[in-house]
Amino acid sequence: MSKDLNKVQLTGRLGADPELRMTQGGQGILKLRLATTETYLDRNNTRQERTEWHQVTVWGKRGEALSRILTKGDRIFVEGSIRT
Repeated sequence: MSKDLNKVQLTGRLGADPELRMTQGGQGILKLRLATTETYLDRNNTRQERTEWHQVTVWGKRGEALSRILTKGDRIFVEGSIRT
């Protein structure tokens, strides 16, 4: 029997400055807008780019710390799971 896996790794650039908010209980929630761009050759051998936008949430002290150092345009690596 195989085990299920929910894991994602993204490397991209921040499309906006991170937004830090606090819950009523005082826990930090950092929202990041991350762009990943893929380049490929189309049928005519012309280089094309496709950009996907990802909404990333970082909770707790880690989010609070990252909010002080990250800015729009920074390249970051994110590893985590997808929640819908």
